[in-house]
Amino acid sequence: MGMNEKKSELLIQEAFQTMLRNTEDMIFVKDVDSVYVAASLAWIKMAGKETLEDVINKTDLEIFEDENLAERYRKDDKKLLAEGKDLVDYMEPITDEDGHARYGSTSKYLLYGPDGKPNGILGITKDITRDYIIKQHYQKELSCLFELPEDVYAISYIDVDSWRVISQRRQNIEEGTLQLCHTVEELCQAAVESIKDEACPAAQFYRDFTPENLCRLYAEGNSYWRFEYEREMTNGDVRWVENEVKFLANVESGHLCIMLKAKDIHEEKKEEQHIITAAKFDGMTMLLNRDTTMNSIRDVLIRERNGEHALFMIDIDNFKVLNDTLGHQAGDEFLSAVAGILHEGFRDTDVVGRIGGDEFFALMRNIGDVRKLAVKATSLLEGISKIDVGPVDLQVSGSIGISMYPEDGRTLEELYTKADNALYEAKRHGKNRFVFSK
Repeated sequence: MGMNEKKSELLIQEAFQTMLRNTEDMIFVKDVDSVYVAASLAWIKMAGKETLEDVINKTDLEIFEDENLAERYRKDDKKLLAEGKDLVDYMEPITDEDGHARYGSTSKYLLYGPDGKPNGILGITKDITRDYIIKQHYQKELSCLFELPEDVYAISYIDVDSWRVISQRRQNIEEGTLQLCHTVEELCQAAVESIKDEACPAAQFYRDFTPENLCRLYAEGNSYWRFEYEREMTNGDVRWVENEVKFLANVESGHLCIMLKAKDIHEEKKEEQHIITAAKFDGMTMLLNRDTTMNSIRDVLIRERNGEHALFMIDIDNFKVLNDTLGHQAGDEFLSAVAGILHEGFRDTDVVGRIGGDEFFALMRNIGDVRKLAVKATSLLEGISKIDVGPVDLQVSGSIGISMYPEDGRTLEELYTKADNALYEAKRHGKNRFVFSK
């Protein structure tokens, strides 16, 4: 061997050693007897060792505590040497230097001597844990395109970079589902037109559904959205729908993609609303219950402290006699009829509730002309006195006490006391009348 050839060989050896010290890949070299003759620092750490001396001139059985793992490596080497065919890019579990499970892509190549015969094995393992997890997640997400869960109406898979619908699946079509769309523009238009609340976040999201906006959101670190809204289905029914929106990186093309999932949550929302209703409303009259009424009035007095409001305290005259004469069912029906009169008699912006037994509260907000109060109270009393109690000689009516904000007080407690005193005066002076607090 000439001088230049020796220098070249030394240079190659030095370059190889430098690479082994600095590469993040797990590299090793074995002889034909599966004895290690070289290894990168990354591979030494993966094996749970500290220095090159811990692995050089040793076999897998001497290095690894897991005998099954060592035996598998030995069989791989024997197969490689026997068949003379390189093993390229096969996946295997590995561990990092802290012993945590990871995934590696391993290739093993035969090394040949001057005589053309194998004289060693070169192994290279790349840590592909992140890519593997991303790919597994990607494949898991794609699997739903082939088998939709029962409660999912439709799934659309959109390539943001090429701006096209790659795939779309629907089901429950005979019961009414979502519109079939062939382009992204059609999908967004159908969503916007069928969402009942035009101001809800879902409607705004689909109005802003463009490649530029989506790429910007993704660049800002957004990867997932969830919306609940009421949507008109293809058969005209209006149902609650949940949208899940996920960004995915296509592992094949590298394109940014989005998976849109539309799920039926109608029964869940009905149950949720039933629970909310039970917590806020009186079950018999469907007016606000006592706690909700009191809290709502307090909120108005805090938020609208510069306004003029009137608190009506309404009590049913001779209600106990009605219950004793006709029974509690008749009494409940009467209270429900009173609730209907109050519901119709006040605005949606007013606060109307049953505070217990046969007593009701109504806060009339921003009254404007005070003369309206007398007209309102008279109308309520007339309505209550006309409620049919059946073929009995029984006079059931109502009495009302009215206090004014801010003249009679600035807190609910102050207004309550004044209205209660006025109600007492209405009862004392013959019932079936209203009295303003003094």
